[in-house]
Amino acid sequence: MTHLIFAFFIFNSISGKIQGIVKDEDSGEPIPYADVIILDTQIGTATGEDGNFFILNMTPGRYTVEVSHMGYQTKRIKDVIVKINQTTRLKIILKQSPIELPPITVTGETPIVSKDMTGTTYIIRKSEIATLPIDYTIELIAFQPSVARLDTALHVRGGRATEVLYMVDNVSIIDPQTGDPVINIPKGIIDEVIFLPGGYDVEYGRAMSGVVNLITEHPSDEIHAKVYGKTERIMPFYYDFGYENYQSSVHLPISKKFKGFFSLDVMHTNDWNPRLYLLPHKQRDDYTLYGKWLFVPSGKWKLILSGAKSRSQFDRYATQWKFNLNHYRSDMVEGDLQILNLSFLPDSRKLFNITLSRLYSKKIYGVREKGYYGSFDNFTFRDYQTLKWPEFSARNPFGATWYWRGYIPLYNYPITYGDYPEYRSRVSNVMKANFNTNVQAHKYHEIKAGFEYSYLDFKSSNRFVPSKYFFSGDTGQLFDEYHYYPKEYALFLQDNIDYKGLYAKIGVRYDYFTTGIEGIDPKMIISPRCGFSFMVTDKFLFRTNIGMYAQPPLYDHMYSYYNLLPFSVSLLPLYNYLPLVGNPKLGPEKTMSYEIGLQGKINRNLNTTINIFYKDVSDLVGTRLVLTSPKEYVRYQNIEYANIRGTEMILEFTDSLFTGKISYTLSWARGISSYAEEVYDIYDWYETYDTITYVAEEYYLNFDQRHRIFIQGIINFPLQTKLYLFGYFGNGFPYTPPGEEGKTEERNVLRLEFQRQLDCVLSKSFMIGKITLNANLEIINLLGIRYQIRTHFPLISHDNIDYRDFYNTYPITSKHYSPAADKNHDGIVTPREEYEAFLALVAESDDWVNAYSAPRRARLGILVTF
Repeated sequence: MTHLIFAFFIFNSISGKIQGIVKDEDSGEPIPYADVIILDTQIGTATGEDGNFFILNMTPGRYTVEVSHMGYQTKRIKDVIVKINQTTRLKIILKQSPIELPPITVTGETPIVSKDMTGTTYIIRKSEIATLPIDYTIELIAFQPSVARLDTALHVRGGRATEVLYMVDNVSIIDPQTGDPVINIPKGIIDEVIFLPGGYDVEYGRAMSGVVNLITEHPSDEIHAKVYGKTERIMPFYYDFGYENYQSSVHLPISKKFKGFFSLDVMHTNDWNPRLYLLPHKQRDDYTLYGKWLFVPSGKWKLILSGAKSRSQFDRYATQWKFNLNHYRSDMVEGDLQILNLSFLPDSRKLFNITLSRLYSKKIYGVREKGYYGSFDNFTFRDYQTLKWPEFSARNPFGATWYWRGYIPLYNYPITYGDYPEYRSRVSNVMKANFNTNVQAHKYHEIKAGFEYSYLDFKSSNRFVPSKYFFSGDTGQLFDEYHYYPKEYALFLQDNIDYKGLYAKIGVRYDYFTTGIEGIDPKMIISPRCGFSFMVTDKFLFRTNIGMYAQPPLYDHMYSYYNLLPFSVSLLPLYNYLPLVGNPKLGPEKTMSYEIGLQGKINRNLNTTINIFYKDVSDLVGTRLVLTSPKEYVRYQNIEYANIRGTEMILEFTDSLFTGKISYTLSWARGISSYAEEVYDIYDWYETYDTITYVAEEYYLNFDQRHRIFIQGIINFPLQTKLYLFGYFGNGFPYTPPGEEGKTEERNVLRLEFQRQLDCVLSKSFMIGKITLNANLEIINLLGIRYQIRTHFPLISHDNIDYRDFYNTYPITSKHYSPAADKNHDGIVTPREEYEAFLALVAESDDWVNAYSAPRRARLGILVTF
């Protein structure tokens, strides 16, 4: 296909900018045509007639800038720091000299704040990344003030987890079909993490709550390698969750113009989401291979080739399945990423970028085959044709049987027989292309413009085994398969205005997407954004921004089970049960965001940041009942909304002995739906839809956390020893107390207990010749505090159990007889024994283990650098 000739052009400008003015020391007049050279590079320019100069596409790092002009003494400014997406400003004064003098060297000054940042920007440096007690790179933002963590999901400023764009070197690693990241990048090769929770530029699409950009290392000029290992095996049995992580990387410079590196990361754990103690069927194995090569034939051209291959597979645990876990769900996610970036700098005022990328992912979940799987062995899944509907039977440790007179819904019983009733395989092939340019059109105006094209290839195969009771004894199966080729286009234009003390970003983004389904109209959205910043004093920066942020709906929400429409007569035996049906007419979700901020330096050792934000979220995807003939169903719709507001405050202290940061967040997140499928989940599978009346009313969302405090500190000890401290304190999340089924008038009116945790990392460095060793002792939950993170109740309420309903006697010849229930082993299960067995079963169904946070854990890590 001709579409496959081009992959995705996505903006890829992992660079900064140097600009400045050169003046005469005596007259103060600008010096035109002065030479400006970046030493040890092939980059340079000359000042214009007004004495100004601009150098785009500077790789982040530390440089020495040399400025010279005939009749003036040459000046060198060392330690000029260039940061990603920021402008380094220099004011250079040259002294006239009739004779040639040796160059004078001065040290560049780093500004207190960067006025380029019209929106909130948090940067996590490499030194901080290495010591964060976090396992997965996607979670590196977990200690930032904008982030609330609910179970395994990260929510930025009150938004849904799928509203955050995750990137590697400016290329998205999100699967547009499901909204999940599909590439795991090792912590050891990440140079920095750029986290934008609000006010980001128009080049960023498909993000309503935030952008997380993982910037990988730059290939080194020298050969060096790193080997890293971390294990939890040092802990006693009950505190050992089997965590192990091994990483290695090597830099291979062929020449100064051609260099690269490779890395390998392998991780294993017996419990990937720890709770009170180790639980079965929660094993996880990940690996990632990453490579990056840089070719710089001249100072004008730069070619970067990079790629990653990762795989994550894990088992799931559910208390309802605890007696039948080998037949419960397992997941496998494979991801491949290839990137080609070519940049051209015709002169110091113009930069052109072309990026081609391909993101491939394959996700499978179902019942895996039993057996041992090594770190690089993929799960083998059972044939969906052999799956059986899950049921309750007397084959349980207590010998309990059906409570016939209790009229308890079937889904409330523990599962003791059958399989997880669904097998699904989804494949996404996302090929993108982007051309973008930066042009310094005027000394006050830098123009950024770009075009993006995405060619998407989505396949899905789903097999669901409904209850045999729905098919008059025949198990039957629901089949859902689709294969579509949607497309996305985007244009963006932004003017960065740097006028004296004022900095402004004014831009607009245009998005257009098609579903690939005949008869469905394309959708479009225009997103204007603007931000302003200026120095209030020489130490404080004020900023404000307003913008529209939009993202297309997840494609699975458009396609899933859509092919079942119109329903055939063969589906009518399903009675009230049908899977959630996709809606290809879904439009983009939208967020209107407002933000003001103040950032600066109180004194030499103390910095502060204050942000105030407000967001109106509309056209969120939700679900509603559709009454139609011959069968009603539930489908996705753009129908939900949310309102979010809050304040973030940060204090940073720096001293030779102690460096620390404390952040506080006060926020409110209200809406009518916490996640897309929430209303669908309210409708009971085993009751007719018309028995429940859903009323959409505003409530505090599941991830609303009123107060949240993060504390980070570094204590410097002698002998290259450091202690890193991480503290977290926050309100519990809201929950709905048990009540009448379908009742929504009093949702999330109570809150769980206060959350608190203290982690620490003790780090010690050694030098043995040219080899550096670094040992880290990581202690998670140092104080051993365990707090409640979710509600827990038995699957069956004790209020529904009446002793008088247990009147049967089962002799050993009965099919309902169970030795486990026959406590006195007399060959007869009496009504009393039947009643006690059922009570024991109900008590065991309480998921209290998963309702509390994990205990104290310790890990030992060793890093060897050659």
